[in-house]
Amino acid sequence: MPGDTLMPAPSPATPAASRLADPLVAHDLLMYRLNRLLAVAGSLVVRLCEGGYGITRREWGLLMVLAQHPGLPPAELALRLGLDRARTSRAITSLLAKKLLIREALPGDRRQAVLSLTPSGQAVHDGLFPQVKALNQELLAGLDAHAVQSLDQALADMQQRAEALVATRTDVPRTYRLRGGRHTD
Repeated sequence: MPGDTLMPAPSPATPAASRLADPLVAHDLLMYRLNRLLAVAGSLVVRLCEGGYGITRREWGLLMVLAQHPGLPPAELALRLGLDRARTSRAITSLLAKKLLIREALPGDRRQAVLSLTPSGQAVHDGLFPQVKALNQELLAGLDAHAVQSLDQALADMQQRAEALVATRTDVPRTYRLRGGRHTD
């Protein structure tokens, strides 16, 4: 469960590499373990965002991307964050209300717009980023430089593989959450 702070015991007498390659129980699954890591370490980021700056973790994601890539349209922002447009739109609306973003309509088509940080939004980013960076560095502190480099490469490889799987696995059913469950044709 994402809220648990106790890590389940690994499978008995199974080396870590083979637990990942051939999971026997839920806590051997890579995605389960990554989710647990995000739930535990990510809770600190949530506390920094909400308690220190009055923004959600999702809003923080928008601020980070726009600090690096100002002038993105909402659809591109959603794509870069891996979020659906509705969630991105809600976060944008909230950040606009907090005066952390500015929305500029494109000339000739007022329906099209680009987003940028306001000076207040940039200040939130500039104050929060070093704190989140420090948390990330503390998390990696238990690994030597080679392990960090290997992890970085492994994560990049897995991200690329995950994107390929999503693009090619047509046998996996689509979700239809707004319709109240799975789709049946």
